[in-house]
Amino acid sequence: MSKKRPCEGFALITDLDGTLLLPDKTVSPADAAAIADFRAKGGIFSIATGRGIQATAEFLDLLQPDFPAVMYNGALVYDQRAQAPAYAAHLPAETGALLAELMREFPAVGAELLDLSGVYVIQDGEYERRHLAITHLPMVQRPLDEMNPAACMKALFAGSPEDIDRMLRYVQAERFSVVNFTRSHTWFLEILPHHTNKGTALSRIRQMLPPGTVIGATGDFDNDIAMLEEADFCGCPADAQESVRNAVTGCRGFVGAKTCADGFFAEWLAAFLNHVSPAD
Repeated sequence: MSKKRPCEGFALITDLDGTLLLPDKTVSPADAAAIADFRAKGGIFSIATGRGIQATAEFLDLLQPDFPAVMYNGALVYDQRAQAPAYAAHLPAETGALLAELMREFPAVGAELLDLSGVYVIQDGEYERRHLAITHLPMVQRPLDEMNPAACMKALFAGSPEDIDRMLRYVQAERFSVVNFTRSHTWFLEILPHHTNKGTALSRIRQMLPPGTVIGATGDFDNDIAMLEEADFCGCPADAQESVRNAVTGCRGFVGAKTCADGFFAEWLAAFLNHVSPAD
């Protein structure tokens, strides 16, 4: 009978932007080494991001998740090894009318719809172009009336923080309750299928993992909170949103002393291992 390795039964899942990735959207050598050591000792690792599949592809290739990854902020659970969705949710049919209304009311805010085939800009804008540049995706414009929102995983609005603040207040109206809204950046407001977020996705993943697997999760922004609360132990970098730091503290998790730019993930992994298997 083979001896159990020190990290067997432990799983880590992490947000990308602002948590694992450096500001230049790479993984630091120290963090990569910490992940490799965790896996060599029997742990398993994956990622959870608001990015769509095209914008996540380079990180799937780089990191090769051991269990299904979360994309589109929870609308897709993707099995990289099978190269196929393990679970997918789509926007309701009513989303088209809601998008049209928001585009009329907020003409300076860019908008896009995302399905498995790509990212389609339905309203251009300065912040939308910045977003595409960050994710290294081409500008593909398509009128809303040529899209089928019910075949899409999510919609995203990109605008100034002030415009996104106003949009958040606007969508409190009852008619918008058929979808889920999440803020994934000061510039972004996303529309997801109802009852869909990174936390619901992690709950589904838990059912795919061996019984008793202990899950650690990390994130830095509001769209990560549900995932952090679903995990068995959670953490966030020092510069995470105040709401995230409060959620992690409320879960008795780990608020790092470092940011993604100076070694948070390796710091977090050490804290996770100390929590789940403290030294004698």
